[in-house]
Amino acid sequence: MKEWMAVGLAGMAGAVSRTAISHVIPHTGGIPYPTLLVNLSGAFLLCALIAAAPFRSPWKAAVQTGFLGSFTTFSALSAELSGMMADEQWGTAFIYGLLSVGGGLLSGLAGQRFGKGRVKP
Repeated sequence: MKEWMAVGLAGMAGAVSRTAISHVIPHTGGIPYPTLLVNLSGAFLLCALIAAAPFRSPWKAAVQTGFLGSFTTFSALSAELSGMMADEQWGTAFIYGLLSVGGGLLSGLAGQRFGKGRVKP
């Protein structure tokens, strides 16, 4: 299978998974937990995969770019934050931004440590 096909199919699976999570954990106002969950878990998984499997392959590209790229969503984060600011929900926007960016970095670091622990010398 060509790499672009694998990335496309995995992207479809990532988008469907993200949509499923938003149906299981609905956003009822305040902090959008579905977006926060997919972004934090996606940061963890991406960094773990990069650390555990430093080689390049079509299947790794499918998981990284395809699945995780469509599973996580910077555009929804941006839209939700700008909506909060437009509605002058400054406190919620600040907390959500901090949780998203700071939490994403911490999730990525945790994923990297987890992934490095899986590599056998």
